[in-house]
Amino acid sequence: PAVRRARAASCSSPRRPSKEEMLPVAFVPLVLARVAAPCAYEHAGHHFDLRGAVPSELSATSESGFRYFISACGPTQTVCNGAPSVGSKWRGTKCNNLGDEATRSLSLLDARDPRKGVNITYRKGDVCLRGTDETVDMGSRSLTLSLVCDPSVSAAKLRGVAEPSMCETVATVVTHRACPSTSSSWAGRLVVLLLLAGGAAAAYRHGFFRPGGPAAQQLGRWQDGAVRAL
Repeated sequence: PAVRRARAASCSSPRRPSKEEMLPVAFVPLVLARVAAPCAYEHAGHHFDLRGAVPSELSATSESGFRYFISACGPTQTVCNGAPSVGSKWRGTKCNNLGDEATRSLSLLDARDPRKGVNITYRKGDVCLRGTDETVDMGSRSLTLSLVCDPSVSAAKLRGVAEPSMCETVATVVTHRACPSTSSSWAGRLVVLLLLAGGAAAAYRHGFFRPGGPAAQQLGRWQDGAVRAL
């Protein structure tokens, strides 16, 4: 009977952690969710929130007859080859995707003056042949959105689209969203500090840090595991 009880105990479900043990773990995702800001950029205290810089999509037609559909921080409404993309280039019914949203990178238009705006660059678009008449190799298309700061522009305007090289597309957009804010940065940091302070206070009230409490027990388990590993 003792053997059966031991086996039953070993097969039982793990012990459910107490409220005190779960509190700090549950607090971490709350902080991360509050801090995470897609399509945001910060440089030297200047904060850029580019969500909504291009509401849905902007379009333009080049002198050579290509039509471009451009967006920022999300796919365009016009879908090329069944694959969502931040930009596409069309001639008739044929099209190419210009970049993959997952490759997004941000930089300043002018490193010396953040007030001018931001570049958003997307890479790994559709396959593209690049080179000269003598050498040709395979590459992928890229799209750079040059977002120019203009506080007086309420709705984004596509100023123009250019192709500096065979596989590179640059679209210039004028928008008030490209103007930096210095207050948002400090507000965000204040929110994080308040959340951290509130979580620490709650953990203290529940005795998480008391001698022999959940924190000390967890530390002991880690130390035991390290000793066994050695």
